[in-house]
Amino acid sequence: MSTTSHTSDDSSSIKKTVPINKNLLNELEEQARGIADDLEAMFQNLKSQMFEASVLTSASFDVYKQTVENYSTEIKEASNKTRELIELCDQLDKEFVDIQTLANALS
Repeated sequence: MSTTSHTSDDSSSIKKTVPINKNLLNELEEQARGIADDLEAMFQNLKSQMFEASVLTSASFDVYKQTVENYSTEIKEASNKTRELIELCDQLDKEFVDIQTLANALS
């Protein structure tokens, strides 16, 4: 008995519902497709921008690495030249000892 009363309730509620406007439904579907297409285009654009940012970040790390290597090379060369200059000054100092001795002997 409850089954028949339930069925009669369903049929009466169906009769009370507002009829579906097919044009409105089609318009909603078109708008949903448009939104989905816009969203897909936005995600593709975001993907492209993220890839570009990744490439630029990688390039900046390469530039940083090359800069550090160049500075390291320059510092090493400057240290070597400074050491050579100190050695030359020491050698000149030793050679001037003889000249200083000769100058003292002449005076």
